[in-house]
Formats: sequence, C-alpha cells, structure tokens
Amino acid sequence: MDQPNRMSLLLPVAFALLWASSYATARIGLNDISPVLFVTIRFAIAALVIFSIVALTGRDKFPALSHWPPLLVGGALVHGLTLAPAHIALITVNAAPLALVHAFHPVLTAALAVPLLNEKFTPRQWAGMVLGLAGVVLAFPFATTQWSVIALVGLSLAALTGGTLFLKRFAPFVAPFPATAVQLCGGAIISAIGVGLFETPQVSWTGSLVFVMSWNIVMVSIGAMVIYSLMLARGQAGRAASAFFVVPGSAAVMAWVLLDQTLGPLALGGLTLASFGVWLVWKQAD
Repeated sequence: MDQPNRMSLLLPVAFALLWASSYATARIGLNDISPVLFVTIRFAIAALVIFSIVALTGRDKFPALSHWPPLLVGGALVHGLTLAPAHIALITVNAAPLALVHAFHPVLTAALAVPLLNEKFTPRQWAGMVLGLAGVVLAFPFATTQWSVIALVGLSLAALTGGTLFLKRFAPFVAPFPATAVQLCGGAIISAIGVGLFETPQVSWTGSLVFVMSWNIVMVSIGAMVIYSLMLARGQAGRAASAFFVVPGSAAVMAWVLLDQTLGPLALGGLTLASFGVWLVWKQAD
C-alpha cells in the first residue's frame, strides 16, 4: 500500500480513537474537578494554544471579524453546550453509552440537513438512521438513569447537532483549524457562565487530573482537530464522519480498560446496531 492510501486509512481511525479517548479520560478527571469547570479550563487553554500555533506558523489566516459571531455562537453550541452537560452526565452515566449518543449526531445532522439545507438522503441512509436510533434506545440505560441526566444528554446531542448545522450554514468556508480556536472561545465563555450560575467550582490538581486535562487539550481538542484539518485538505470530510461508527466501540473498550466499566448483552447489541446504522449512513461518503 502506498503512502497516500495508507494515510487515507490511518487518519480517520486516529481521529476516531482520539475522539473516543476523551470519554474515559474525562471521567477520570471528574474525580478531582467539577464538570463544567473542567471543560471551561480545557477550552480556554486549547483556544490559546491554537491561536499561538496559527500566529507562529502563519500557515492559516485568522478568521475575518465578520466570521467571529457565527463561530462564537456555533462554538458555544458544539463545544460548550455539548460537553458541559455531557461531563455532568458522565458522573452517573458510563462512558460508552454517552459516546454512542454523540456518535449518533452525524446521522441526525445528515437527516436534518435534508429539510434545513436541502441536502439529499438515500433510502439506505434512512435505514441507517432507523437502525442507529434503535441501537441508541437499546444501549442507553434509560431505565436506571434519572430524567434530569437524560435531559442533559439530550441537550448535549441537540447542541452538537444544532451547532454543526449552524456552522455549516453560516460559516462554511472558514479554515477549520483557526476557526476551531474561535469556536473554543465561544465554548469557554458559555461554560464559564455555566460555572458562575449553576456550579460550585471545585478542583484538586492531582497528577491524574493534570494528565487527563493535558490529554484532552493536546490530543483531543488540538490533535484531533489537526487530523480533521488534514482530512479536509485531502478531501476526506466524508471519511471523518464515517469514522464515528467506530467511536462507541472504541470508547467501550477504553472504559473497560481504564474504568472497569462493562456493558450487558442488550447494551452491546444496541451499540453494535447503532454503529452499523452510522456506517450505513456514511458509507461511500467520499
């Protein structure tokens, strides 16, 4: 296999694995820090690092000021209102079911893009949508989860989907790497407001917290975005979306290894069904 073909296969897998790793590592960090404060610090530092990289390398241009308002709003949704509720939910919900809900987002986004953005959806994709939804219902522990936590997970999915559609509609041609820094600023602002309104911030800077915070900043918020930018440059946006079908399984394995979290037969069946549904929707995406 030549180098370009090898890279076209490795980049989506690396992106998905880094994305999946954030669930288990974040759960470890929540032993030492309150959840909304966790994401606020993560976003603020990641934004600062990306701005510094862009300024020092000069490879990408900073977004025009006219693009900042939609990027800030989109970032508040995609980052802040997605991860702040998710981190609160992670205190009581295992990593794999939450990853499964988030992995359903590209399917839901693609379906909603049909009426909202006039995009097309094939019968195969509709079938994947139904299977993905059925898998989420089977795998997520609705019976043992408080309704307040279910509402937080629903808010997280809605914000991720709505923010993606918003950015696609109002900021579609902005260079992804520097745009992410602006989006992270929006996420940090809305999360900081959440800390002030709803949380009594607590933090104990243990070695494990420093490690998982660093991992989520460097490897997820920055590293995964660099990989996504590379895939966009290679015309592989579809592959990035299709890689989501391996996220739930990867997150389940990492949660088992790092947190000793296991899934029952019904949850495993739902995870498999939903992953297949996501794959159906994004099959032949490129």
